[in-house]
Amino acid sequence: MARRFSRFGAGALAAMLAAAGLTLSSTSTASATDWGSCLEGPDDTQAVFARAAQVSGVPEDVLLAVGYMGGRWSHHAGQPSVSGGYGVMHLTDRPVAPVSAPDKGDAATGLPSRAGTLVVAGQRTGLSAERLRTDPVANICGAAAVLASYQPGTTAQGPAGWSKAVARYAGTADRQEALNYAGLVFDVIRAGATETNDLGDAVTLAADPGATLDTAAVAGDRVLRPGVQELECPSTIDCDVVEAQYRRTGPAVTQYVNYDLADREKDLSIDYLVVHNTECTYDVCTRLIKGEAEPNRFVSWHYTVRSKDGHVDQHVATRNVAAHAGNWYLNMHSIGVEHEGKAGEPGTWYTEALYRSSAQLVSYLATQKGIPLDRAHVVGHEEFMSSNYKWDPGPYWDWEHYMALLGAPIKPDRRSGPSQVFTVKPGFTDNARTLTGCFATETQPGRACPSFGTNYVDVRTAPSDSAPLVWGSTDLVSDRDARAVAGHKFSVAGRQGDWVKVWWDGSTGWVKSPTGKKSTLVPSQGEVVEPVRQSVPVYARAYPEASAYAGTPVPNQGQPTVTAPDGSVLTLQPGQRYVVADRTVPTDYYHAKSFDNSLPGDKTVVRGQQEYFQVWVGHRFGYVKAEDVRVLSGR
Repeated sequence: MARRFSRFGAGALAAMLAAAGLTLSSTSTASATDWGSCLEGPDDTQAVFARAAQVSGVPEDVLLAVGYMGGRWSHHAGQPSVSGGYGVMHLTDRPVAPVSAPDKGDAATGLPSRAGTLVVAGQRTGLSAERLRTDPVANICGAAAVLASYQPGTTAQGPAGWSKAVARYAGTADRQEALNYAGLVFDVIRAGATETNDLGDAVTLAADPGATLDTAAVAGDRVLRPGVQELECPSTIDCDVVEAQYRRTGPAVTQYVNYDLADREKDLSIDYLVVHNTECTYDVCTRLIKGEAEPNRFVSWHYTVRSKDGHVDQHVATRNVAAHAGNWYLNMHSIGVEHEGKAGEPGTWYTEALYRSSAQLVSYLATQKGIPLDRAHVVGHEEFMSSNYKWDPGPYWDWEHYMALLGAPIKPDRRSGPSQVFTVKPGFTDNARTLTGCFATETQPGRACPSFGTNYVDVRTAPSDSAPLVWGSTDLVSDRDARAVAGHKFSVAGRQGDWVKVWWDGSTGWVKSPTGKKSTLVPSQGEVVEPVRQSVPVYARAYPEASAYAGTPVPNQGQPTVTAPDGSVLTLQPGQRYVVADRTVPTDYYHAKSFDNSLPGDKTVVRGQQEYFQVWVGHRFGYVKAEDVRVLSGR
């Protein structure tokens, strides 16, 4: 009989490995599954398969069939096959190279390799590569961990439910090759098999003639990949691909730049189109996105629109998550479009060519992704809370002109009856102001701005031109806290002469809106929310409740709140009313922490039951929990 490998408990594992000159992987990212229990117990091959199935959740017949395809359940004394596979389960440390011609393109430029099954097994179980190669029990347990990681959260016990995992185990990025391999595995499941392996163990796989490969699941399993394989632009504009860099910056899989892989066509909705300005010239920003400047800086966006001629470059495929908003929830659900220009240099950069080209791009993307063309979904970076104080596209972006180019002009839209909902429409060229702090550099303070059209109305503490702005705001070009930008919707709380009292950031403010042609607010309609208790918090992200993370390897992300300008948590009070921007907000969190999506929980979308509403609360949008408010008609 072939030599047996001793088993030992999880507590003694590290010591035994050390004594043998082996170690647990120093970069282990072992999952919460107790893989020590898979190692313990009888070492008969049939018993190990049964135990690995129980611990991993992968059906035993699937494990057995995959193992049979490697070498008919033989261990081969830990020696590699001609293709570099080890052990009963043919674990390999060879990476899965990208195909030379991806489905949606003709180049594999920049595509990373996917980790081999031996590497993934080590990451999932914490076992060293040497252990996985030489110990048949560890080899089977490691392979079970790999298959489970390929379909996280799957509870199906029939083989068909694991078709995608089986195909991925083939170790190829070519879909047809993976499908062929999975077909061979399912042939074995249907026919059954009995063998005595080189360890002297009799192993049996009972036949399941009705087992069917789910080819649709295999065909729909897209290996996440960087790069832009298909240009996503309308044919009416000049558009090229200038790919954002995607590479590792250090030895750990968590060290990489500069966006995250996803499959948002399947897993996440794209709900927002975010308008940015670059704060750098087109040439400098091109060097930045390619990694030629600040190569280790984690920042990216999907598109850049050039000022002089409206030329567009796509940098990141829209299926992937770019790092453009400083708010992970907004990044998850948006496409970022940068416009060459500087928010503190009025009018210098926002050419008509830029406006028109951008409008055609955004209109195209809205149609492709099903995004409403309104100011609740075509938004400025400054209109959501971000981890770094951003105020682009700033006061000199002509929102009224831009929305008109999109075919969604800001205009009176009240259809019938009275309503307390109004929309900000201040004009632009006839809304000129002289602000301060323009043309600032890293070494030079800003100076007075020339008089130029702006896109907002002031929100003051009292109905007077001499009253202070709310939150102690100033005329500094970057000070946005007291500015209601074109397209913003208010619920009106009262009137006094030319002044309108509005709810703003948990309190009230006053906006000047004379009647007639000088009116800055136009009648609108919509639903409003009113808090049902004291101090209702406003949330910066619509993240799931804590219980939604149970049973996943993803840690609870909490429910971050919006910070008011004075540093406190922004809260709303009973009697206040804020206009609903969207009642169909997704409650989710996408976990992406590594370069190759190899860490536990990567690619997992945690979905919650908590219901949120997106609302206009001040200069930013926020989210409120449905249980904290009641929805009223706005009349």
